[in-house]
Amino acid sequence: MVGGEYTINMKIEWNKVTWYSKLIALALFVALPFIGFYYGMQYGKMVAVLGHVSDVDATAASTSMDQASLYYSNPAEWQTDTNSKTFSIAYPIDFQTTDNLLMTPSADWSMNAFGTTGVKAFTLTVPKAFEPQTNFSDATLTVGLSANATAVHECLSPSTEGSTSAATTTINGVAFSVFHSSDAGAGNLYATTSYRTLHSGTCYAIEYTVHSSQIANYPASYNLQPLDEHKIDSLMQQIVGTFTFI
Repeated sequence: MVGGEYTINMKIEWNKVTWYSKLIALALFVALPFIGFYYGMQYGKMVAVLGHVSDVDATAASTSMDQASLYYSNPAEWQTDTNSKTFSIAYPIDFQTTDNLLMTPSADWSMNAFGTTGVKAFTLTVPKAFEPQTNFSDATLTVGLSANATAVHECLSPSTEGSTSAATTTINGVAFSVFHSSDAGAGNLYATTSYRTLHSGTCYAIEYTVHSSQIANYPASYNLQPLDEHKIDSLMQQIVGTFTFI
């Protein structure tokens, strides 16, 4: 004791084995496996939940694709256009369409216009997104008509451009001549199908063109796949198949 104060010197020996250090070591030895097991179970549950979420996302995406496929193959659920007053045609509602309500004359009302004028009454566009990650560019379907004497006379004649093949078919009780042609240029490919018929002294042409690009022109890193020609052609044929005279 110095000046009324106590000085206590305590030396802790950390490397000295005591009864309580043995007890702590024993407790840790017993507890650590249980702690590891508990957190391992929690981790497993977390992985299972994340895996389930991933499976749900994949299932939802697959279901969405199946529903879209069913929609595109079911014309009964499509939008119907009757704005021309002379015909109706149905189409998937997510495709862009244009109606020529003013019946403005046009020189490109048909691929077989032969220099005549007519009316491109209806236009539908299938966007590139319909066939993503492919060389598909777009597809366009039009309904044109002309009462011009030359147009009527040449209505059922083959096109004068590109290679052409012909056939016949019946759409909702009306006979149509069908012409297939193809063309290419600047790395682009165009496949056109034209359905033509004479009705009430007027030539009607329902035509669609599938536009794609030369897949060889793209770098391999783009990983583009060839477009599904059957898929797009089948869809366009279904749209044509809804055409009806009013």
